[in-house]
Amino acid sequence: MTRPGSPSPSAWQPIRTGRSADAVLEAADQALYAAKALGRNRCVIFNREISAIFAPEAGRGADEVQLATLLSLAEALDLRDTGTANHARTVGRYCGMIAQELGLPSERVKRVEVAGMLHDIGKIGLPDAILQKPGPLGKAELAEIRTHPEIGGQILSGRGLEDLRQWVLSHHERPDGLGYPKALGDAEIPLEAKILAVGDAYEAMTADRVYRAGLGERTGRQELLRYAGTQFDSRVVAAFLAALSREDAGTADLAVAG
Repeated sequence: MTRPGSPSPSAWQPIRTGRSADAVLEAADQALYAAKALGRNRCVIFNREISAIFAPEAGRGADEVQLATLLSLAEALDLRDTGTANHARTVGRYCGMIAQELGLPSERVKRVEVAGMLHDIGKIGLPDAILQKPGPLGKAELAEIRTHPEIGGQILSGRGLEDLRQWVLSHHERPDGLGYPKALGDAEIPLEAKILAVGDAYEAMTADRVYRAGLGERTGRQELLRYAGTQFDSRVVAAFLAALSREDAGTADLAVAG
């Protein structure tokens, strides 16, 4: 069951492999390699993005081309999951705002922003039936969707992105210890992962989707405050709200000047 109006971008169409036996075998080989990389008991439909990321020769260090491939895939995943290519970019922007508000060094701010854009990269391993389900997820479906931080960590491993890998792996952990995948305690969760958690949640709450309207900015900010100290780090929430207020003030000043 898919959400009404959900697009089906060409990036997620399986390539036509019926032209020759060699093409079929090559596609099967690449899909098998991807399935192994993502973990056991998983089916993977072959596509060119899978090939670029999981080809045996692709994991030898990180470079700009490889990172660009991952960022492009993150946007393709957005279209598949939310119906818009803006989620990853917006979460990245929010995470950069928070990191800057917290006084992190400029290079660290940039790394956090990139991690924000890649936070859901692990959803490549989840089926459309779960990602595009308009109603509540069942117990088994919820358990499967909770594997995406680990899949994301596997995708980013061995690419010179160890810091990003740790942050992506932990972006659904919670200060109260009720997060996943490892139920880490507050002190065990990297600050950058806590930043990703707040940026991701706020965008998810406030953005419109094809299957429901966003809560609105005011309600989204109230929800962050409501769960500060349990689901979200209190200091990160305070920094984000301060950054948003400053951004609001700047927008208002521009409107008056105009």
